[in-house]
Amino acid sequence: MKFVEENLLDHLQRNEFAELYASLTRRSYPKGAFVCRPGDEENRVFIVARGRARVYLGYEDKEFNLGILSRGDIYSTHTRAFVQSLEEIEVLIADTETFRQKMLDDPEVAKAMVVVLGSMLKTSFTIIEGLVFKDVKSRLAALLAGEARRHGISSEEGIIVRIDLSVEQIANLVGSTRQTVSTLLNDFSREGLVKRLERGRFLVTDAAALEAANDDSSV
Repeated sequence: MKFVEENLLDHLQRNEFAELYASLTRRSYPKGAFVCRPGDEENRVFIVARGRARVYLGYEDKEFNLGILSRGDIYSTHTRAFVQSLEEIEVLIADTETFRQKMLDDPEVAKAMVVVLGSMLKTSFTIIEGLVFKDVKSRLAALLAGEARRHGISSEEGIIVRIDLSVEQIANLVGSTRQTVSTLLNDFSREGLVKRLERGRFLVTDAAALEAANDDSSV
């Protein structure tokens, strides 16, 4: 699940944000690299320009996935979360103080950030609610339905969803195992809701029924 519905990069293309945009430095990371992790000394804000990364909490051999950062999402290096690239990723980065000062100097930047941060807070609560109160089937349905609604491509047979994640990575996002998610995807296929096309690509054949499966909040 994405953190932010608003795409901050779209805001930064406007003339009034030219000074803020110029203060950002581009930095690239290969697939599997950590953009940041707990204990890092850097205190920076970054915006994803290309690629995707997962945000998760880790303790010993356990992981608690919070969501996916993709193009236009903003995050900070000084949280207690790990941010690991799912593919080659490029970010626009600035130190926190510079970013804060730009917000104070330009009301338009501040207004845009209020929208972005409000969206992040809303999505964070949705993720927590799903992990606490919904079962794995509901969480998987929510992930697929959300991707279909936001980024799906309509076709004659349904909505094509490109997640570009392995079944194991999807399982990590919904807090389950590869075997359970694979079984649930097969169940969705038998129920006529979703067809697996190839790695990371799905055809949502009945979006309304998939949304209804998401509404099943039994744990």
